[in-house]
Order: sequence, then structure tokens, then C-alpha cells
Amino acid sequence: AKLLASQPVLAAAQVPCRIFGDLHGQLRDLLLLFAAFGFPGSKEDTADDDAMSYVFNGDFVDRGAHSLEVIGLLLALKVSMPNRIWLVRGNHEDRTMNARYGFFDECQERLGDTFGSKTYDLLQNAFDQLPLACVVGGQILCVHGGVGDGRWDLNELRAIRRPLGQLELGRSENRWIHNILWSDPIEDDLAQRCDESETGPVFGVHESPRNTTAVLFGWDVTKTFCARNGVAMVVRSHQSKRYGLGFDLMHDEKLIRVFSARDYEGHCNDGAVLLVRAIEHEEPPSSMSIRAQVLGSYAKSRNVHPKSPKK
Repeated sequence: AKLLASQPVLAAAQVPCRIFGDLHGQLRDLLLLFAAFGFPGSKEDTADDDAMSYVFNGDFVDRGAHSLEVIGLLLALKVSMPNRIWLVRGNHEDRTMNARYGFFDECQERLGDTFGSKTYDLLQNAFDQLPLACVVGGQILCVHGGVGDGRWDLNELRAIRRPLGQLELGRSENRWIHNILWSDPIEDDLAQRCDESETGPVFGVHESPRNTTAVLFGWDVTKTFCARNGVAMVVRSHQSKRYGLGFDLMHDEKLIRVFSARDYEGHCNDGAVLLVRAIEHEEPPSSMSIRAQVLGSYAKSRNVHPKSPKK
């Protein structure tokens, strides 16, 4: 927690960079993604002049069977490479969510009542110090949920004081912070919406079915937010899609969703990471490319039908 507290609430990652979406305790998928596309600190990973940075965009724990291993590995990587590994807070880095969706029980069952509770409390202290966002290459803003109503700016984000516990996140004046973790974009195409109950216009800000504080935001909110804050696009996670590819490009190419846990909650979805690189000999010199690297769904290969959507 001391290392996390010493670094800014708005982190900055250099390129090249890989951005991971939700992992939710699915250790096997994390290791397979590392094996397929590069393990942090490996010889291949540091072969170029610029070593690879990594952004893990929240929701490391809950629902999966190996949350302790996942968060343990990520924190070990963070300690060993503090300026190349960035852990961004998600809505599941939270006591209430962890009590409801399995991480607290996993700590108790696997570590015992005394040591399990102590470990859980120490990890919650670390979660309360996590950055809320990360800017990649000075141009791409990574947040777990989204931009909410989009009326905040990066300087306001930089001014947030941590730790951010349940009390702080629950205050009405911090609703915009809650939405960084919880909000969702409105799909441009009605047929692509994750929740079949989502109907209505594709622009503006609207109530979310998730909870009474979260919102849905349209393409106009994303584009205005990017223009006002001088960022090229937003990368977010937070949602899996049935039969999805693990990533989506939307909002007039100003927003990308990335989700790394395969077959999450029976969705038969692929897992993906995003590889961000600077484009050499390109004008302006700060131009970057983003390429999805996809690990195919095991359930899809067996022609398994997805379950009803969960988020």
C-alpha cells in the first residue's frame, strides 16, 4: 500500500504497453495471455530499446477460483517493476463487492479465519490506494468503467486524495468518482448492447441498470470528454459480451472495451489484451497504433451456448 500511495492517482505508462481488462481471479487465462503475448520482465519483453509497460485495468478478484493467486502475482510484478506495472482500480476492488462475490470467502477458506482476515484487510488497504486511471503514451486514458457524465477533467482526477474507502466513494459529491469505476457506454448499435433492457437514445447521459448512482453515457459524451481533456481515446473494461471477441471499438473510434477473462460467467467470450505502440516515421511523431491480441474461448471451440448475461 505504501508503494501505491507514493504514486499518483492518475498514473502514466510509457509505450509500448499492453492493456489488460477484467481478470476476475482467472489465473489460467492470465498465464496463457502472458505465454502467448509476453511475460513482464522476460528477455523477449525487454528486447527492444523501450521495455514494455503493462496496465491492468481493474477487477482482479471475485467470481474466479484463483483470486488470491491473481492479485498476489500482480502485486509481486508491481513491486519488482514499479514504473512499468500499473494496477488501475475497478469496481471489484471494494469491500462490499468482495464480501458479495467471493474474494472474502476465498481468503477465509484458503488461509483460515485469522490469517485470512488479516490478508483480506491488508489487500483492502492496498485497493483503497490504487490509481483510478492511467494515461498511456500521453494520449490514451484507461479507466475501468467509463467517463460517467464526462463533466470532470484530468486535473480534478489528479487532485483526488487517497485512501478512497467505502465512505469516501459513497459521498454524493464523489458520484463522478463512483462512475469512473461503474459507468458504461451506450452502444452505437442497439443490437450490440450487453443488456437487452437497454433501449432508447444512443447519446447523452442516462440512468444505469447497475445501481442508482451509475450512469450510461453516449458517444457525444465520450467525444466531448476527449476533446476537452486532450486525449485521443478512452480504454475501458467492466463488461463482457456473450460470444464477444474480448474487445470492441465504439463511439466513433474514441472508445475501446477490453476484457481479458475468457468464458466469463458462461458468456463464451474470448479474452483480449491491447498492444499499444508508437508508429515510427509517422507524423505527428506521437502517433500510436493499437492492436488487439486475442485468446480464443474454450467454450466456443466446443460449441457451448452462453448463459444469460451478467456484469
